[in-house]
Amino acid sequence: MLTSFINRSGASVTQKPQKMIFRYARHTTDLGKIEKFYTDVIGLEKLGGFENYENYNGLFLGHKNADWHLEFTTSDEKPKSQFDEDDILVFYVNSDIELTSIKKRLVNKTIKPEAPKNPYWITHGVMISDPDNFKIVFSIKQLHLNANDELTRLVRRKRIENWSELIQFVKNMPYGRNTNREDLSLVIKENRGTCSSKHSFLKKVADLNHFDNIKLILGMYRMNAVTTPKIGDTISTAGLEYIPEAHCYLKLNNQRIDITDSSSDIEQWIGDILEEIEIEPEQVAVYKEEYHKNYLQKWMSENNITMAFDKIWEIREQCIKKLGQ
Repeated sequence: MLTSFINRSGASVTQKPQKMIFRYARHTTDLGKIEKFYTDVIGLEKLGGFENYENYNGLFLGHKNADWHLEFTTSDEKPKSQFDEDDILVFYVNSDIELTSIKKRLVNKTIKPEAPKNPYWITHGVMISDPDNFKIVFSIKQLHLNANDELTRLVRRKRIENWSELIQFVKNMPYGRNTNREDLSLVIKENRGTCSSKHSFLKKVADLNHFDNIKLILGMYRMNAVTTPKIGDTISTAGLEYIPEAHCYLKLNNQRIDITDSSSDIEQWIGDILEEIEIEPEQVAVYKEEYHKNYLQKWMSENNITMAFDKIWEIREQCIKKLGQ
């Protein structure tokens, strides 16, 4: 059965009935500051909003298809909220790598962690304040690998019990192409992988274990000596500023996470991302290569690159070989 309802914008929305949806609503003074904080720092997505609804403006933030979201409103009346240091909004991530990424982001944005009043959060979380001085805590909720499929059983034979341990295990693997790009189990069996095989393997395991908010992303970025130091002067020697490279990574709770190798840090070249699309694990072989080649041909046309396509692809292959050395 489908259920229709009217949202605040007046639009009709049809949904399948699910479990109860949770909304946390709060009055604030500046929706712009709130939106920037909760998207840039917390990693939420803007789901919608409304204007001039009986003197109220509003903003909805959360994750698409989640059963919860936040609503912030403004009106002519100023907030009269009363809160203390035990009033905390807790955001759970599902891996150590996510929490580490959040800590780096806080440093980059000069946001200083605060000392929680409750001693539990001193050892189990990181606390900051939002623009209204409400307390926010980031903590980890481990996801256990309980599925009974062949791929998950293969992982557990390595004494890996949860999602966080699996991410770290794959991140520490050597970089290298597998003998069959379509067999994701080879990431474990051959103890190596590329950006495509490592991230598609993780996404497949996540799907098999019904983990939410985990996306496999195919991103096109400017590959040059700055974004990819190992390639040295291969591209510049060819007389090119950069080559658009197809790179796979994950979005975990809307955070970009790259585990191609132990030193990967997507934050260093996030400004060089040209385009992003979400794909499925089965698309990292043929589909990814076709998408990449089509993008390159379009880039060559738009930028008046006179070099032959085969030559561009050959230079790109030289760069990939250097990455594997």
